[in-house]
Amino acid sequence: MKINSTLILFLTTMIMGVMVSLSSNSFMMVWVGLEISMISFIPLMTLKGFMGSESSIKYFIVQSVSSSILMFGILTKLMFSYNFEMLIYISLMIKVGLAPFHNWVLCVIEGLNYFLTILLLTLMKVVPIFLMSMLNSNFNFVVLMSIMTGSILGLNQVSIRKILGYSSIFNLGFIFSVINMNSLWINYLIIYSMMLSIVIYLFFNLNLSYLNQMIMNEFNLKTKLSIWMCMLSLGGMPPMLGFINKIMIFEYLMNYSNYLLILIMIISSLMVMFYYMRVSFFSLLGFSILMKWNLNCFNSSSWLFIMLNLMFFPIFMLFKSLT
Repeated sequence: MKINSTLILFLTTMIMGVMVSLSSNSFMMVWVGLEISMISFIPLMTLKGFMGSESSIKYFIVQSVSSSILMFGILTKLMFSYNFEMLIYISLMIKVGLAPFHNWVLCVIEGLNYFLTILLLTLMKVVPIFLMSMLNSNFNFVVLMSIMTGSILGLNQVSIRKILGYSSIFNLGFIFSVINMNSLWINYLIIYSMMLSIVIYLFFNLNLSYLNQMIMNEFNLKTKLSIWMCMLSLGGMPPMLGFINKIMIFEYLMNYSNYLLILIMIISSLMVMFYYMRVSFFSLLGFSILMKWNLNCFNSSSWLFIMLNLMFFPIFMLFKSLT
């Protein structure tokens, strides 16, 4: 996406809406901040053309319904003192795309470019996750639903955007397993957002949208290694950066003897690792047709991605040993 005044304007107002929601002390201002960020995000979606316009309509309908439910829940809680927290939970689950309210994410993400995909899967979920962390409720059922949905339904996908969408649903399950521990879910979201941005940057530079495009392309060694390492890291393979996220979650859950949830998480992580490895397999072992413009499409910064994934794990283990 080209940088222009329109992009800067709507990005600024979107970030402003997020900051208003995070810094507000009243439910009404939180709702206003959510609406500002939503209204600022929709015009950016229409810049892609017909597919973007279709996705923007779907996104607007879903977010409008969830915002109406959220407003109704907030008003009944403030004016009548009724316990309508379940409405607030449902509206925020719809906004963030948790299972079983996840289908809209997969429909919308197909019509977005990679830059908007990063915003949808990271920045636009910060405020709903933050609000749900303030509710101090048990989300174990939602955690199990999201983990199993993201791991099982992502196995047969060939669209890279849908793979990233199911990966987001899966990682939301991990985030909500420690939603009552602010430092943990914030660290998890930051590391996941960083890894996702690196992976999407790779796919954007290579102009890849489907797995079969990897079969019909020839990548140089640095590009292949970058895709392979980033996929392993996103899947949580030790000693990559993504493994730090998993280790923090498992350590927290073991302190509360939640061994069944840990077992389900490990099994689901193996299934998720399978479709990450499928992406790596196509990039490493695809057929060679030697397209010259793909041999030189990636610069030496790919080694930075590899070193970034490798160096964080020993640093993390060093800090763990000192604390």
